[in-house]
Amino acid sequence: MRRPNRDINIFSISAVDLFASALGAFILLVMLVFPSYKNGGNDTAHSKIQDIMEQRNLAAGELADLLTNIEQSSNQLQELNEDNRGIEQRLSRQRTQLKDLKTQVAEVPVAVPTPVEEAIPEEKIEEPEELVASVDFSILGLVTEAKSFVIVIDMSGSMLAYSDLMIKTVLELLEPLDETNQVAIIGFQGDPSPVLWNYPNRSQLMKATPENLRQAGEFAIGLASRFAGSTPTLAALQAALEYKADAIILLSDGQPDDNPAFIIQDISGKNRFLKMEIHTVAIGDYTENRSLVMFMQTLAKQNNGDFVGVSR
Repeated sequence: MRRPNRDINIFSISAVDLFASALGAFILLVMLVFPSYKNGGNDTAHSKIQDIMEQRNLAAGELADLLTNIEQSSNQLQELNEDNRGIEQRLSRQRTQLKDLKTQVAEVPVAVPTPVEEAIPEEKIEEPEELVASVDFSILGLVTEAKSFVIVIDMSGSMLAYSDLMIKTVLELLEPLDETNQVAIIGFQGDPSPVLWNYPNRSQLMKATPENLRQAGEFAIGLASRFAGSTPTLAALQAALEYKADAIILLSDGQPDDNPAFIIQDISGKNRFLKMEIHTVAIGDYTENRSLVMFMQTLAKQNNGDFVGVSR
């Protein structure tokens, strides 16, 4: 008998479905696990990443603190600038007030001087008996009961024309002094700042012995060879006020560097309690210099002194 034809299949459709399902499950598991595998790492790498993140956060905090400090410093600087502007404005107002004050002082009218008779050194001045009896020192028309003197000599360049006259005048001022008197000499000039020559020493008086008077005369003669520069009269008078003397005798041929009205105000104010006599002697062609005469007359008058002029 003949057998019928049959198809023999090793795997059935159910088996194929099973393999397909298994493959799908594997693919699904790979898709779920692969990202974690990709981002994974060992513990050391993870620790380094954490350290870097901490350093970054720390640096960010320090940067924030630095920015805060900068902002505070900027605010403080702005406040200081505002304070500085306020100080500069106050200084500016004070400078303006000082300038106005100097202008007002310069504009103060000075009394017109009375005519001054020229003293003639060659002739002896006759004085009333009642006046001579109470006066210890009288020369060149200056009369005083003072016993100690500071002779202040102008050494500016213009004095070159009157060097012999200046020397002669100083020697005549020294001549009547004796051991009951004390004396000092200051020579002054601007070069351009004030320069002073003192005899015997700064702020010291010497006894008017014959030998000391001889040396004082030689000192005055030596000053004549140094005539130069300008006329810082204010500085010289301020130095003379430092001596413990009874009187100052100023010799000059021209107007001072500083404002004459300011000099009178400053020196008279400082001398208010010292009560030193200030006598003034105009040297040379003083009659042609009205401003010099007014300055020296006013300075002497406000300080209980006398004014005289000595010409060629």
